[in-house]
Amino acid sequence: MLENITKRERIMGAVTIGVALTALLYNFAVEPLLRQWKALDGRIKEKEIAFTKYMRIVRDKDIIEKLYSDYAPYVEDKKSSAEEENAAALDRIEKLARGANVRITNIKPLKIKNFGDYDKYSFRVATESGIEELSKMIYDLQSSPRLLKVDRMVLRAKDREPDVIRAMLQISKISVF
Repeated sequence: MLENITKRERIMGAVTIGVALTALLYNFAVEPLLRQWKALDGRIKEKEIAFTKYMRIVRDKDIIEKLYSDYAPYVEDKKSSAEEENAAALDRIEKLARGANVRITNIKPLKIKNFGDYDKYSFRVATESGIEELSKMIYDLQSSPRLLKVDRMVLRAKDREPDVIRAMLQISKISVF
């Protein structure tokens, strides 16, 4: 049978078989190796990025330790109940208001929000005072070691007493555990 095939047909047959073998070799050997190589290259790049980040952390170790020591007192053990946390925060707000000569007309705890690693306690506080006293109270709140923060503030002048400011403050406290 091979004797009846011309030289041209033999060459064409050999080329066809060569192309088929090359295609099979490429699809089943070269292509998987290239995919694996690219995947490994991607993993190496990810590791290099992580290594760079870790090196930056190691380089900034002293700064990180200082910041950690600054914030460590704010992180409390979660041994107290939500009511105790609320009571402690309300007590702190009242003490700061008294210290700044700010009169609290109403104070109301809001719903506690849980964010997994921490809880956020919110309070709505209505006050009356002069602008200087209110500024001092807000400054003291923001710099409090209890992680108190003024989230929202609405100010109005009191009727018939323009020197007295009525403020509605929304204050939040973060409790990390």
